[in-house]
Amino acid sequence: MALRPVVVTGLGVICAIGRDPAEFWHRLTTGQGGLTPIQDPAFAVFEARYAGQVPDEWITGQLPESDAALDRTARLALIAARQAVAQAGLTSIDAARFGMILGKCQATPDAAGHYQPMHRTQDVLADRLSLRGPRILVSTACAAGGNAVGLAKDKILTGAADAVLAGGVDPLLFGTYAGFAGLKALSTGPCRPYSHSDGLNLGEGAAFLLLEPLDLALARGAVPLAEVAGYGLSADAYHATAPDPTGRGGTSAMRRALADAGLTTGDVGYVSGHGTGTPANDAMEAKVMRTVFGPRAGQVPTSSIKSFVGHTLGAAGAVEAVAAVLALRDGIAPPTIGFAADAVPGDLDFVPNVARKLPIDTVVSNNYAFGGNNVSLILTTPGPDRAYEELPRREAVITGLGPVSGLGVGIAETTEAILAGRQALGARPSLEGRTFAPRSLWRHMNNLSRMAIAASRLSWEDAGLKLPRKELDDVGLVFATGAGSAESTGGFDDSIAANPNKPAVLSFSNVVLNATGGAVCQTLGLRGPTTTICNGGASASIALDCALEMIRAGKAEVVLVVAADEHVGVVPEGSFVSPYDRDSASVPGSAAVAFVVEAAEHCAARGGTPYARVLGTSHADGLTWDERPELVIGGGDAEEAASVLAALPGVPLTASAGLTGDCQAATGALNIALAALAIRDGVAPALTGLTTPAAGGLADYLSKPNLPEPPERALVLSSAPGSVRGAVLLGAV
Repeated sequence: MALRPVVVTGLGVICAIGRDPAEFWHRLTTGQGGLTPIQDPAFAVFEARYAGQVPDEWITGQLPESDAALDRTARLALIAARQAVAQAGLTSIDAARFGMILGKCQATPDAAGHYQPMHRTQDVLADRLSLRGPRILVSTACAAGGNAVGLAKDKILTGAADAVLAGGVDPLLFGTYAGFAGLKALSTGPCRPYSHSDGLNLGEGAAFLLLEPLDLALARGAVPLAEVAGYGLSADAYHATAPDPTGRGGTSAMRRALADAGLTTGDVGYVSGHGTGTPANDAMEAKVMRTVFGPRAGQVPTSSIKSFVGHTLGAAGAVEAVAAVLALRDGIAPPTIGFAADAVPGDLDFVPNVARKLPIDTVVSNNYAFGGNNVSLILTTPGPDRAYEELPRREAVITGLGPVSGLGVGIAETTEAILAGRQALGARPSLEGRTFAPRSLWRHMNNLSRMAIAASRLSWEDAGLKLPRKELDDVGLVFATGAGSAESTGGFDDSIAANPNKPAVLSFSNVVLNATGGAVCQTLGLRGPTTTICNGGASASIALDCALEMIRAGKAEVVLVVAADEHVGVVPEGSFVSPYDRDSASVPGSAAVAFVVEAAEHCAARGGTPYARVLGTSHADGLTWDERPELVIGGGDAEEAASVLAALPGVPLTASAGLTGDCQAATGALNIALAALAIRDGVAPALTGLTTPAAGGLADYLSKPNLPEPPERALVLSSAPGSVRGAVLLGAV
């Protein structure tokens, strides 16, 4: 029996060829492209100046006065999100059961022009639309929009949500444009994918699909537009910016998606290609098509709508998924416009220049990205209501820990520092004299990638994993970060300010937030399902949640969760007291932490020794705990302390930030790792500097690192200010 069917009931899009789905689809099917010269004088420094731009009046004309002060990114996203909700007719739903997965590639500015947290756009949407369910900011560069749709399906299958808005957004930014120009990846005119591959055009826009279970959709009278039959993720493990020329990663993603959907290549009627128009991408895609479809490759129509809208980066996968749903609805394959008349036809069908009417029951939508991330979505004509099985529950355990911080490198050094009560506030980890990757790679890496790779190798060794190549190809990786590489971002921004025609290209390749996860995959040779989570301090616990869903869905037996963030400035002396102290001020820190998550049966079969079981996670409003823990490790804020002391009187509370400073996503991962250590070895970070608690008394907090006995259960709390709060409950094996 199949799993619960998940369907699309609402669409929303705004991009260069349409302010809504109807206009978008009309221009796609009539061959009216939207790539035009950029009129902004700032872009005059570039030779290539064509892009897919959204007219300002399309934005202002769809928003009420109350939204006028929002930044451009939020306004684009809000328009598309409201369109999707309106089409779905979703007027009544428990807010705590309504989630959102948003894909973004770039850190985008607020209305005043200052960079804001990656998750800020999503927080604005959640507030405006009253969404209180689970939400994730996924940043797998140009694969983010499609990745978001896949993760949204997982949230429904696991029962975490009854409806999920899934999509992507990115505006046209000068810095990003300069980076692509520096890579010499831009076309001087409208791009012509698959026929005259001389470069891409950037674009901007937003798109959302509203997903819900088929049975609930039909029960409320909604009209399913398409079924999200399956999806597949993979890592190239090849290069920071260039796709693997063999097409191995793209092939793996498509095959995994078809397997997830229970379909074969013979079922596919149309492929929505990534089709950027660059030589490397177009050649790689052709290899993927030939490898996956074999002799039938030339009989499967494939087109790229980037020839209409440009490359919308984090929104691309969502914009193209909207087009795929409409292609299913009307039985029309949109064309690849600008297809060169003198192009050699070859053996593949790229639907040149004119839309084609044909029977379509299954569409594959593919996206490939910097950092080596690949995603394939399988969308099918919706079927009738039918019996289904729930996704089976699978126990997962944490089997390896790899903390890298100012406290030490590895779990042994970290444990020693905790027992000694040693602080390393704001200190950067020292990897001097240590190499955790081939020297040819190591010397070119930024600091964040080095820390993350070191943490990953240490956790892998701590778990005692020795997997054959075939199994290694299926190991998953979920990377968590709040802000990515501050070193690379700062270097790139400085180079743009100095001369936008000569940007720091190496830094640009590391500005995308999934770059570090890609470096880990490349170094360790991991090619399994891969994604990147950017929800500030809550990122690591959300990443663990995604890892559990990969295991539960049978997409991986082993998943490496890695979190890393850094601070590059000087930490003022005397600016920190202690977490939970009334007079405390947080100090930023730098760290990377990795932990291995395994299916319990996989661990047992190889004779592994787990630290702890993962009993549960939660990232929705109103967190509750069904099982009482004996230890709580949190982020360190006063609101959290008051909540814990009220709900769990008598349970000691502590936080690792008192030893390392606030390392954003890495602090959340360190707390999870130290909770697992406490359960196995009875060691936990003590709050030795706490003098004036913001809530309760000193007796409510952990004052000594040696616990009387290892706790049976430990609760880990995390949060991003003004955004998501998360909880992870670990238990003894």
